[in-house]
Amino acid sequence: MRLAFVLLLSLISSCLYGQVIVSSNSASAVQDNAALTEMYNVDQKAREGDHIDWVKLTKDDEQRRNDLRQMLAANKVRTGTDYYHAAMIFQHGQNPDEYLMAHVLAMDAVALGSKEARWLSAATLDRYLLSIWQPQIFGTQFSGGYETVPMTHDKMNSAIVSDAMRGATCVVPSSQQDKVLEAANHGGNFGSTQSKDGPCK
Repeated sequence: MRLAFVLLLSLISSCLYGQVIVSSNSASAVQDNAALTEMYNVDQKAREGDHIDWVKLTKDDEQRRNDLRQMLAANKVRTGTDYYHAAMIFQHGQNPDEYLMAHVLAMDAVALGSKEARWLSAATLDRYLLSIWQPQIFGTQFSGGYETVPMTHDKMNSAIVSDAMRGATCVVPSSQQDKVLEAANHGGNFGSTQSKDGPCK
């Protein structure tokens, strides 16, 4: 039932794309939120390197989400880039509600013209589904890979989304996802499930 609700929400958001884009054209002079851009940059930089203080990062992530909630309440998240940055910050949340918020923000970002948010709209939905103990449908999420624990593709329902649908959200085909997993489990670098080809460049 909850999965049906999420898919319905995505459909409704898609139907509203045209309305959102029309309103965004009239507000083309609106500038990206510089404070949110800085918040996003700090969020990304904090995840670089091999020696991450996860206790500190978790606390900092929570503060960023709290600050972002205030920005949203004050209508300071307005451009496609703003919504993309906000979605990524909530993607690093800790519970289903925050992952669902990330998905809605990513969908809004796509509606406002953010190309880079297309993959994120799929990844946020996958993460949300896994957080409520449902299988993912796009195949963007992996788990494991620590010491002797092999990396896995997590739970996956491959019957819902086709490779063509994955391509529309800039997610690589399932066969390429398998190659990412195989490489990671045989000493190679962990690759991305985000497509960089064609319209996803």
